[in-house]
Amino acid sequence: MFKKHACFGLLLISLAAPAYAGGDDVEPGLGDPADGPPFFGEALNIKARKPMADVLVRAEFGKGQAILARTDAEGKFRFGAFGRTVDPNSIQFTCSIKGFKPVDLIRRPGPRDESPIELQCLLEPE
Repeated sequence: MFKKHACFGLLLISLAAPAYAGGDDVEPGLGDPADGPPFFGEALNIKARKPMADVLVRAEFGKGQAILARTDAEGKFRFGAFGRTVDPNSIQFTCSIKGFKPVDLIRRPGPRDESPIELQCLLEPE
């Protein structure tokens, strides 16, 4: 009797999993594409040609509004969509970490307006 109930419970969980993960067409943690494009990227030490962990990435938009993120151990970071009222091209990104200075920030838009936008922060030792 227990085996039947356990199997039925697992079946229900597996059927509901896509709904909890945000559906098939929305990547978890990025939000609804109708709210604008999400941003993702990495920070690189251009002298060592290696990703950099713990870099502070700042996104400024609107009048004095900002969101902060830090790169993970692989140098990656992510921002969700900023909303329908924020022009993605008006968002200013900066990257910083002690002992390094920013060299360039490369922005690679996706093929559609709602496509994720890739950012690459290039830093070098001071």
